[in-house]
Amino acid sequence: MNYIIIGIYLGVTVFEIIVDVLNFRHRNTPLPENVKDIFDSKAYQKSLDYSMANTKFGFVSTGVRTLMMLGLLLFGFFPWIEAIAKELTDLVVIQTLIFLFAFYLVNLVISTPFSYYRNFVIEERFGFNKMTKKIFVIDWVKSLVLTMIIGGALLTIVTLIYLTFIEVIIVFITMIFLLIAAFMFGAFILNGWFIRKFNKLVPLEEGTLRTRIEELAARLDFKISRIFVMDGSKRSSHANAFVTGLGKTKEIVLFDTLIQQLTEDEVVAVMAHEIGHVVHKDAPKYLARNLVMVAVYAFAFGLVLTNDIFFTSFGLDGIQLGFAVVLMTLVLGPIEIIFGLYANAFSRRFEYRADAFAAKHTSKEAINNGLIRLTKESFTNLSPHPLYVWVYYSHPPISDRLKA
Repeated sequence: MNYIIIGIYLGVTVFEIIVDVLNFRHRNTPLPENVKDIFDSKAYQKSLDYSMANTKFGFVSTGVRTLMMLGLLLFGFFPWIEAIAKELTDLVVIQTLIFLFAFYLVNLVISTPFSYYRNFVIEERFGFNKMTKKIFVIDWVKSLVLTMIIGGALLTIVTLIYLTFIEVIIVFITMIFLLIAAFMFGAFILNGWFIRKFNKLVPLEEGTLRTRIEELAARLDFKISRIFVMDGSKRSSHANAFVTGLGKTKEIVLFDTLIQQLTEDEVVAVMAHEIGHVVHKDAPKYLARNLVMVAVYAFAFGLVLTNDIFFTSFGLDGIQLGFAVVLMTLVLGPIEIIFGLYANAFSRRFEYRADAFAAKHTSKEAINNGLIRLTKESFTNLSPHPLYVWVYYSHPPISDRLKA
């Protein structure tokens, strides 16, 4: 069984590498006519260099993470952690927390240098990084604390459900589904709170931009409580905008980089795009779509926890809830790829519709020019491989968006 699971994990990794290689080789294909003039020759070469740097970085990080996971699986790390946890306490809840915290720390030790390199070498070299090392450390600490608090609480509840209902598998699966669904809904509701923990939001100052956004919202009968500017430039020069909140508490958030990089007409068009997502109720639809995947996860999780061989084949004494969570990340890879194809196609359709909404309620020129300017500012790939788009792109390629 252990070799089957490792084979599934390696198969998914190889597939992802093949898709990356195809996309990397596709960079020199002739550009679509409607985007060939976005960059001049110097800027286009820089965008290719940026794409190449990220692709090579992805190959190295994937290779290291794969070797790390294989090492942990084949050289007794998980049985060793299981033994330590059992020596420290007889409480299954605490054993599970110790087990997964140890695994989390190993991942953190591996991922932190890659995150640092990406920000302070690649993003810095191409002019995108605005983050200081102090902010990097503060974000790292905040993420660690929030993961320990929220993840620890969620894992404790899961373990208690496991101890109570594992003999009745259908009840266990249902309870896990309801718990994760409630957690996802809570994260959706508290999105604004999390944003404020990492960013500074200030009201958009009085002026023509604020007036035009308010007039757009009024024309669409879209109620907003506040309009904020977020200090995105504190970390990166990449630009964005979004709407958060529910009901009458909806808030519009503009990255300061968006205001700096786009004209006023283009900012209003981008904001119309985001309002289009809310008008069409895309966020609840995303949530409902993801609940389907959660149901699959819950069912697979229940099956794993009823079969000793998943654990003993890797040297553990028996069923271990923490290791079941690790196994889920390995064996569900093929399902995630298949679901991802559908989910990304689902998302791209929503993006087309939001673009059309913006074109209708502002102008085609404004939304097109805004998309082009964002492409230029972020060195977006102008000709991704079609398979790469299907597997990874939640937004359509810029050429297809302009054509639409």
